[in-house]
Amino acid sequence: MNQYPPFPGRGFGYGPGALQIHQHVADPALAWATFALVLLLVLAVGAMIVARLAGGGGRRHRRQFRFRGAPDPLDVLRMRFASGQITREEFLQGMSDLTPPGPPQPAA
Repeated sequence: MNQYPPFPGRGFGYGPGALQIHQHVADPALAWATFALVLLLVLAVGAMIVARLAGGGGRRHRRQFRFRGAPDPLDVLRMRFASGQITREEFLQGMSDLTPPGPPQPAA
């Protein structure tokens, strides 16, 4: 078998030249810094996934109002009535308290 093929680097045998080229191109400090940054990124994403999964279901309801600012009192009243926290009479009283009165009736 020919130890020195006409096209070095192809086939099964990589000559000593291919290995030496790669040793001098990359800076070892840069390679370690890149490895450390990638490892830190993977660990941070993993920690965020674990925290999200361990958070439970109570967090989802709080997130609903976070981006809109303060919740609308009528929506809160409707949600409390729908969940059974208040009775129908309390709901109707709350609706009448929170909604503005209608336009005045013309005198006959």
